Amino acid sequence: SSGINAEYGSFNTFNTTTMIPSYLYNKTMEDGRLALYAAMGDVAPDFTLAEQWELMKKPMEKKDNANVAIWDLNGGKSVTVTTESPMMQQMTTKTLDYKGQYLSSAAPTSSTKTTLFSAAHFAKHTASGNSYNYVLSMSLLPWEMTTLHYEFFEYSHTDTGEIKTKKIGSIPKPISDIRMLHQFMATDNFLVIPLWNLHFMPQSMVHVMYDMTHLCASISFAYDAPMYIHLMSISTGQIYTFEMPPERAIHPINAFERINSKGELEVVLDVPATSDVNEVDLNAHCLFDVLKIPNCKDTEFMYNTMPWNSTLRRFILNVNTMQHKIEDFPQSWTPVDTLVEFPMINPAYYGKSYCFAYFQQWQYSTNNMFLMKYDLCTGKAISWREKNKNVLEPIFAADPSGKSEDDGVIMAQVYDSSDASTELLVWDAKDLTVLARFDNLVKVPFTIHGWWFAD
Repeated sequence: SSGINAEYGSFNTFNTTTMIPSYLYNKTMEDGRLALYAAMGDVAPDFTLAEQWELMKKPMEKKDNANVAIWDLNGGKSVTVTTESPMMQQMTTKTLDYKGQYLSSAAPTSSTKTTLFSAAHFAKHTASGNSYNYVLSMSLLPWEMTTLHYEFFEYSHTDTGEIKTKKIGSIPKPISDIRMLHQFMATDNFLVIPLWNLHFMPQSMVHVMYDMTHLCASISFAYDAPMYIHLMSISTGQIYTFEMPPERAIHPINAFERINSKGELEVVLDVPATSDVNEVDLNAHCLFDVLKIPNCKDTEFMYNTMPWNSTLRRFILNVNTMQHKIEDFPQSWTPVDTLVEFPMINPAYYGKSYCFAYFQQWQYSTNNMFLMKYDLCTGKAISWREKNKNVLEPIFAADPSGKSEDDGVIMAQVYDSSDASTELLVWDAKDLTVLARFDNLVKVPFTIHGWWFAD
């Protein structure tokens, strides 16, 4: 931990950085540390056969939760650290003192049922403040193992921070068609659940022990299968299913409901997506190969091999007619050859009609990362860039006295490739003017997620 005092105009700031160890991609044989939960990419040194067995046999409460995302699950009483697992970690909000594990009551405790995945990101209902997530459950009874269930739950909290869980509904899927669900959205009345074509399937039951500790071996893009968007009624659990061509996306921007000119109910889902899934072979390399340091340093490999072709895509789902439309927003950002990802909006507008979204732009050909603001109401984009500065995921903090959607600031960690240092930058959310810079005395990895906790 370290702190830096700085003064900017009429206000004082104090920045504290605390790093919590995570061993997702690396382990050391000397001190006996393991990546105790299934690692998405590679680990170094690789798992031995004995270690693979150790990872597989440990019960859920003994598995490590490699840190992926941050959430406010109990009204600001804790920082909840999440990943694709129902096992979460709880920290104090200001000092990040460890409070212990939180195993969602959504996780099955029966000896005949197990849980494979959960979403790394919760969905938030703006009006109620409730959160939503799922568990992918599988029966251990041989005659029931061919069907898995995405079981969705609502998380509410009391004034004292106690978390209560209620089941919303379930989506059954055959074991041959399990999709990675990293994030979904909530509107006033629905959970909006996109099952993109990132397909998870162990190569064989004999190979499952290796695959569960090397998930890249089990993840592929299903070119020959449709993409599904499911709408689940929050009040009844009823499912509305829309089928469409294959799509590749990870993090949605937002979803909201509206009434069209015919008086019909539409649900709108916006995402940064791969503009053309056939432009490069999405199965030539693992989804997570982009995170491997040798690949990151090879700009020719990144530009020619990894999918950077991005669009901002809108899915319009008509609940009354069960028809859908797909529209792309104007590709008005520069440079155009950039991966557009890590979307962020003013959190008060989740589940509502909105205009402004903020993104990281990653130009593979130069290995530079920029900050972008996109106006979905006008189709115009502006960007911030500075030599050797690489912007990580943007975080929006609203002006408490603000009146417009973009009244507030954007914060992001910025990695300087010239000296391997990291800064925290603060921009005006309206025009991306830099308002403040803070030195970090630690290096922050560029894949890290964040969240704003109002004091």
